[in-house]
Amino acid sequence: MNRRFVIYVYFLYVIFFCGGGVAYADNNSYQVEIEAPSPLATLLKNHLDIIKWRQNPRMSPGEWKRLSTEAHQQIRDLLATEGYFSPNINLQATQNNSEHIAKFMIEPGNPAVIDKVDITFTGDITQQPAKSSPSQQQIRDEWLLKSGMTFTQTAWSDAKRNLLSKLLVNRYPNATITDTKAIIDANQQTASLQISVDSGSTVHFGDIQIEGLQRYPESIIHNLNPIKPNEVYSQAQLLTFQTRLQESGYFRVVEVTSDARAASQENNLAPIKVRVDENQSIKLSTGVGYSTNTGARTQLTVDHLNLFNRNWRMTSSLRLEEKLQSISGVIRLPTTKNGYRDSANAATTRTEIEGQTTTVTQAGVKRAWGTLKREQYVGANVLSEHVKLDSAESSDNYAATLGYGITLRRTDNNLNPSRGYLFNAQFNGAPLASLSNGTFLQSYFKTQAYYPITKSTQLIARAEIGMVNGKNSAPAAFLFRAGGDQSVRGYGFQSLGVTEGDAIVGGRYLATGSIEIIQWLTPEWGAAIFTDFGNAANTIKDLKPVYGYGLGARWKSPVGPIGADIAYGQETDEYRMHFNIGVVF
Repeated sequence: MNRRFVIYVYFLYVIFFCGGGVAYADNNSYQVEIEAPSPLATLLKNHLDIIKWRQNPRMSPGEWKRLSTEAHQQIRDLLATEGYFSPNINLQATQNNSEHIAKFMIEPGNPAVIDKVDITFTGDITQQPAKSSPSQQQIRDEWLLKSGMTFTQTAWSDAKRNLLSKLLVNRYPNATITDTKAIIDANQQTASLQISVDSGSTVHFGDIQIEGLQRYPESIIHNLNPIKPNEVYSQAQLLTFQTRLQESGYFRVVEVTSDARAASQENNLAPIKVRVDENQSIKLSTGVGYSTNTGARTQLTVDHLNLFNRNWRMTSSLRLEEKLQSISGVIRLPTTKNGYRDSANAATTRTEIEGQTTTVTQAGVKRAWGTLKREQYVGANVLSEHVKLDSAESSDNYAATLGYGITLRRTDNNLNPSRGYLFNAQFNGAPLASLSNGTFLQSYFKTQAYYPITKSTQLIARAEIGMVNGKNSAPAAFLFRAGGDQSVRGYGFQSLGVTEGDAIVGGRYLATGSIEIIQWLTPEWGAAIFTDFGNAANTIKDLKPVYGYGLGARWKSPVGPIGADIAYGQETDEYRMHFNIGVVF
């Protein structure tokens, strides 16, 4: 056998089986104990090298001693990030047979308190017009680390980031922080902060550059643009522009950006870049579902995005449910330069609920305008209906109406709000008796408020009021019934109203409300308790509320809140299951 090969095998044997080399450490065990206030102890346990490496098989008594010595400075550095600059650190190192124990006893002392803050500015912000935002004073007032607050490295970084973001998102997208200092006086336990900010030049929006259009004209994008020529740079305006394009229905993907760095080369004008990926001209979709209000559902929808090659969008839908069947179509014209959204619609709907079967055929036109925060509409509609009641005579009604509505949204999040309110008001009237069974005016108001009681506890309150003025001439479609998922839970869908024969029909007055408290157990999941109340009647005197109580589960899904409730109807002494998806408003 080759002698060199024998020596090589012997060398491997010594290393791996006889403890030679570094493959195996000694049989000592190494332990670390830390005595410090709980949050600081957790910080040290997560970041000290002596803890990270104590179970390494290469650990030796010599290496353990080195890590114990270096731990002093690491502890000081880590405590400094939390504002403790004069800690008292004692180490007790003991050895019991093969067990090595390093015990650190730490008295962090008092944290450093911010003594003063000095923020200085250069650039156009020092010359900007009065009342322009953001201003030097506004930034100083909204600085996160105030005098008297505890200094921490995390808070220091967050405050600088927050300051810079106020400039970057509005007027000064090329702003920079040129210098920062945190001067610590360890004896006095104070911190003096100095920040130097260069806002750069004021940037304005320039021309629009469009990419990706193939079938549609550029006017569709220009008409949805909320940004005026030479307007001061604002990321909020870019986001609004992008949202409008996404909601238009013409595009599958939309990206709106602005090259602020190019502004200095183009007289401070930043071009707006719009990249789109168009949707298919004709799209067919089907779906099935279930509602605790109207039962199982199947639906067929056809979208045509370029009707008659005029960029009109038409949506046709066939909907079949246990209690509701409908066929409908709506044509939406492109948004005008003034921001008007015009549409025309026609539909036939049949409902069979609580002993009343109603078939309604209607057609109308509508003009809407405004933003998501304040949206308004006016419209005109003609309606014909046939009403059949169990154990009562059927009737036919018709009306030509004019309508107006306004919706206000003031919430911190459109999909999953935790604070703010929603408000909606609608008015529909038949002004001419010659075109209707008689004149009437329907008024409807609804509001929903969100309030965080604590970080994990949320209050939701809802109220709605409706009334019809006229000599009992309004068609059934304009009268009110209550009950169901979005009304008084614990009662069947539209089961609260006026008794006529064996049926429940609509009344001239409506009043409902709800108080709900949600306890969020995780960031996404919560449990709810609620009370609903309300009713519908033909007179205010008869408008006596019934009550529903229940418990539910909540999930903050990507498409909005999803809820499942079990509610008890006090009037009927029955329990009902209810499902809710999204913010219905």
